[in-house]
Amino acid sequence: MRLTGWLRSLRSCAMLLGLFLCALSAHAQQISPYLQTPTANSIWVSWKTTAGTESRVEFGTAPDQLTQVVNGSVQQLGTNYLYHSAQLTGLQPNTFYYYRVRTGTNTSQVNRFRTQPVIGEQAGHVRILVMGDNQIIADNRYEKLVRAARTKLESMYAQPIEAALNLVVNVGDQVDVGTLEQYEQVHFKMSAPVSANLPIMTTVGNHEFYYDGDLALYQAHFKYEGIRYQGIAGAANESYYANQVGRVLFVHLNSMNTDAAQEAWLRSVVNAAERDSTVDWVISLIHHPYQAEQYVGDISQTLRNSWMSILATSRKHILNVGGHHHLYARGQTRDWPMYHMISGGTAWDQYWGQSREEDFDDVQKTIANWAWQIVDIDIANRSMTVETYAEAHPIVYRTQGFNYNSRLIDRFEKKLDEVAPSRPTIQNTIGAPVTLPYTFNSSAFNSSTGETLNSTQFQIATDSAFRNLSVDRIRDFEDIYGDTGAPLYEPVDRNQGVNILNWTVPAFGLPNGNYFVRVRHRDANVMWSAWSDAKAFTVTGSNNGTPSISITQSIYAPTEPVVVTYANGYGLARDWIGVYRKGQTPGNVTSTQYKYVTGPNGSVSFANLPAGQEYFAAFFTNDSFTEIAPRVSFYVGNEVGISIPRTEYAVGESVPIAWTGAPAHASDWIGVYRVGHVPGTQTSTQWQYTPTASGTATINGLSKGYYYAAFFLNDAYFEASERVFFSVGDQIATVSMPSTVLAPNADFSVNFANGPGTPKDYIGIFRAGATPGVDVLVDYLYVDGRASGSVTFTEDLPEGDYFLALYINDSYTEVSNRVAFRVGNGTTPTPTLRADRSSYRQGLPVVLNWTNTPGGTRDWIGIYHAGSNPGSSNPSVSWRYAPSNSGQTSFTGLARGNYYATFMVNDGYTEITPRVNFTIRAAGDLNGDNVVDINDRNLLRASLGKCEGNPAYNRDADYDNDACVTQLDYQAWYSYYTNP
Repeated sequence: MRLTGWLRSLRSCAMLLGLFLCALSAHAQQISPYLQTPTANSIWVSWKTTAGTESRVEFGTAPDQLTQVVNGSVQQLGTNYLYHSAQLTGLQPNTFYYYRVRTGTNTSQVNRFRTQPVIGEQAGHVRILVMGDNQIIADNRYEKLVRAARTKLESMYAQPIEAALNLVVNVGDQVDVGTLEQYEQVHFKMSAPVSANLPIMTTVGNHEFYYDGDLALYQAHFKYEGIRYQGIAGAANESYYANQVGRVLFVHLNSMNTDAAQEAWLRSVVNAAERDSTVDWVISLIHHPYQAEQYVGDISQTLRNSWMSILATSRKHILNVGGHHHLYARGQTRDWPMYHMISGGTAWDQYWGQSREEDFDDVQKTIANWAWQIVDIDIANRSMTVETYAEAHPIVYRTQGFNYNSRLIDRFEKKLDEVAPSRPTIQNTIGAPVTLPYTFNSSAFNSSTGETLNSTQFQIATDSAFRNLSVDRIRDFEDIYGDTGAPLYEPVDRNQGVNILNWTVPAFGLPNGNYFVRVRHRDANVMWSAWSDAKAFTVTGSNNGTPSISITQSIYAPTEPVVVTYANGYGLARDWIGVYRKGQTPGNVTSTQYKYVTGPNGSVSFANLPAGQEYFAAFFTNDSFTEIAPRVSFYVGNEVGISIPRTEYAVGESVPIAWTGAPAHASDWIGVYRVGHVPGTQTSTQWQYTPTASGTATINGLSKGYYYAAFFLNDAYFEASERVFFSVGDQIATVSMPSTVLAPNADFSVNFANGPGTPKDYIGIFRAGATPGVDVLVDYLYVDGRASGSVTFTEDLPEGDYFLALYINDSYTEVSNRVAFRVGNGTTPTPTLRADRSSYRQGLPVVLNWTNTPGGTRDWIGIYHAGSNPGSSNPSVSWRYAPSNSGQTSFTGLARGNYYATFMVNDGYTEITPRVNFTIRAAGDLNGDNVVDINDRNLLRASLGKCEGNPAYNRDADYDNDACVTQLDYQAWYSYYTNP
């Protein structure tokens, strides 16, 4: 076993001396318990060992009275990986218990936890620590975040963590890839500062699925299969579930699988919670968030477009927590009284300037800090407070480490019983027509409950019902977006100094015409006031704007009305919108339907258009055929369904594309395009006519690449289906560099082409010889969803040899060639490990020297019996950390036998040096012939009286290590001679 583990065990024994007998041996294992799935009367305890099948938990209500025993079960998940679990049942609610776990002679230290409150209990607090996105194995930054949170919370509440909090929730990407090493080193090891005292409940992210597509290892580690809320079970693979703590219901969602089954489950859970008198609060957790201002679009569209509206059917749902983006963000949904936030942990660096960014009005702040949240729900007072504490900025961390010292960067609250703020008024007295620019003034904010102003919303419309909006703008009292840049990267408030009670329409901000304006206020409890009375006004002196028409979709069902919205028209009584079939010329033929418009802005509706046809709408003025706006095209008929059986094909393999529900035109067709190509601008790679209502088109001969297929109508480029995406071949994309020999500290560009075009594809850099997903990712840049382009690296790389490639969507799946390159003039020096000799008599130290190693804090040297392998069922005989690039260490106490030493990195079993073989021979064998005899005596006699520095001094003969060979050494040798 490793020496540090032995010392930790020794310290544990010292602390517990008098409580129990602590048995130590050279092969003892350090055991770290992990708590999960807590209730008022039970909890699961899990731990990992390298050997032993006993799964025993000893517990009680005092540290010296661990009189109750539960024997659990063990799973052999891999070589030297035994995962033990035991459920403690029959516990009392809200009660402290002490426990330790035991496997054979190995025990953990005594830890303490607290059970959860009774379901529906009306008193006390429920406090939750929120964290997410561990992911990084090469740097223990997540462990630092956990320790910082514990330190701050114990100081804040002046009591141990298990007394102050109820549980931890993690919103996904607990690992970088779903392997045993990742679960052990990234999730369990880095959560250890709290996991023996606080239960942790997890949510699946995208990284849990990498290398573990069916979540087999996720299910093996986490005990969620027995969780039921109101009898409603979650997913069979534990990827979504709901569990209740006191009067709080936690709904864990799976953003990687948004099928109908999960949506039906969610509806059942929300409906049950709405009826449940023991639930006041519902908090939903999901990995991909509701909204994001960096890497725009990399969110859960299903949550945004569907699931959040289901959650909003219950006013008990007050908070949605996401992850995925490695920062902190918080906002409010536009209309529902609920918050959404991102708790992005400490995974890969994410900061302003990396990606496509946009300032959204439903996000109040985005702060590129590594942070955590404490959610404090006061049950009796029916209030929730959420505070966010930051520990570091990812760029500043590189030179200063965690230097924010739990800086408070956000605080918000929700009170269940408060009333909405007072209804405001528009203060302007509007008599004559207004000219722009013009400022509308709201009355002051007023709340009978003492809440403060958080947001205002101004709307301007052409109709008093506010259906045809010209302005719809929500502003918060603060808009934290972007930062100050180097060196501090402090957040910037775009609304600093802005009076959000006023709204100014700029010059030409509205065309001439008649309008209505109104306003409402939102308090810090996310409650909207009623809308103010609308005030009418007229704009003169402006222009009429650019006339336009628009529709909300491109395909309409046969009986669905087609609503055409028009804006900035000329306002003449005989202006009109006409609908024509594709290919017709207005004036030469009669329109299929037409409607006169009213005023410059508004909408008209067309119903019962003949199905199976493609149409366009056009905007005409004064009963003429003069078109004043670009046309809009659409199709009336059922959307055509197309599908493929797989998404990956080998080169030379046929790709069958099935279609259903088509209009059966003779010239309809299916086209296959490369990702990034635009139909009508670039030609299709292949195509086939589809003249029937359903069928299958077989596409052959595709070269390797990323493709999509779509259904087109009438020999044109109108897409009557959703696109389906697939790939042909592997390592499809290409990457290249202008030069593969770089000067130290030089910026360099990487070109890429034919990529998959998914949101988080990235160029990753590794050391030569590294294994992606196992070894450290040295540097990376996202390509922002592009299929082709270039990125420029500006971070300095140490001199040495590297390779880079394109990786798909935040994974380690390599989709391009590799490019090897060098920084500096020389190659990376080869790591070496050397012993000072190949044979040692028993009792002498084995001295090892290493050079040119990575210098990681968890790099280590292991001593193994010949014939055994690191990571197998035969553990190291002895080991030492070797955290510098070069150094020397020694090992003593080895028994007779054949051994080897090897150098491994990052607490893993990757060997980076050749093995160094050596032998430990009998203590009396001075000449190495494997016999203790008179020849050895003669060697010792020849060295008698000689000390270190004398050529005749024999180190092997110096048994008492006093640097001289004396009669005492002869007596020691003689005892080995007579008792070999």
